[in-house]
Amino acid sequence: MRRAEIQVPSQPLGLVDLPVPEPPSEGLVVKTTYAGVCHTDVHLWDDEMGLGNGKVTHFSDNPNYNFPIVPGHEISGVVHSLGPNPGPNAPDIKVGDKVIVFPWIGCRNCGLCKNGDPQLCPEAWNSLGMGAPGGYSTYVPVPERQYVIKVPESMPMDTATMLPCSGLTTFHAVSAVRATVEKMVALKGSASLLIIGAGGLGLWCIQIAKAVLPPQTRVIVADITTEKLETAKAAGADDVILWDVKGTEEDMLALTKKAGGGGLDAAIDLVNAGPTTTRALNALHHGGILGSVGLFGGCLNIPLPVFALKTQCVRGVYVGNPQQLKDLVALVDQRKLKPPPLVFYELDQATEVLGLLKKGQIKGRAILKL
Repeated sequence: MRRAEIQVPSQPLGLVDLPVPEPPSEGLVVKTTYAGVCHTDVHLWDDEMGLGNGKVTHFSDNPNYNFPIVPGHEISGVVHSLGPNPGPNAPDIKVGDKVIVFPWIGCRNCGLCKNGDPQLCPEAWNSLGMGAPGGYSTYVPVPERQYVIKVPESMPMDTATMLPCSGLTTFHAVSAVRATVEKMVALKGSASLLIIGAGGLGLWCIQIAKAVLPPQTRVIVADITTEKLETAKAAGADDVILWDVKGTEEDMLALTKKAGGGGLDAAIDLVNAGPTTTRALNALHHGGILGSVGLFGGCLNIPLPVFALKTQCVRGVYVGNPQQLKDLVALVDQRKLKPPPLVFYELDQATEVLGLLKKGQIKGRAILKL
């Protein structure tokens, strides 16, 4: 097999040829078809993530995190081989099946892992493509069969590749604000949802929101580029807001509140920088909810008395669990939801793609075709 490795942070990835791995005892090996390239891969490549107020965390500060790292947590492919011990609750998976991989795998032994939320496990730092070898490889070992999901026959494999991270994250985000939106529709007859960021995640988020939230929900999208806002309109947004980087905060906040009919009932911040999250929180109605999703970096300064008096909620959202991924696969298949524009690259272009993504020069989502 061939794989691309982060051997030294911020340096070109190394291309390595290795024997095809044997399947884990309870797991399998997937022959990769596509691997998505995510902003998290850029953070891994840089070995750092900004936390706000000048603070930076390094993945390599974890003594168990060792280079080389094989990135890629959005993986679709074909089952190549199966381990000899499927286990009592293993799904019906056979060689040749088209699958996607749930990559957010923890220790596999704690209560979180055994009861359906492995992404919350403290050991989930070793997820596929984050610590354990991921999809920038022609073959990927998966430790248990339960962490793969069959791809419906009518679903393109490149679409399926997007689901375990960008699709799942936005599905989780919409699910997190859904109860509040439904409550406001029941109480007022309508509700407003602001989605911040009209990139790859934003285009998923628009479609999922329109598919699962009450039809009385007004879906609004904010971004700093008119081109992305036009794409958001085409994806189904009811309204768009250009957050002019040269505009005053007072003007941008007033514009945002006006789009929401005087204020927002819910917001999903797919950027999650200090200024974007602060603006969204300040635009929320009483009883509103903010889903905090993106990993851009920064801090949120909340006036606590106002926060309590307005009974608002800020909810952190990180990927999702295996059942949510199964529900998402069914939703995308049934409603024929479309991925953002996809741009394809070869494995030996991995370094180039990470560089383009870091500079914001990828329109839509980049995928490695293996």
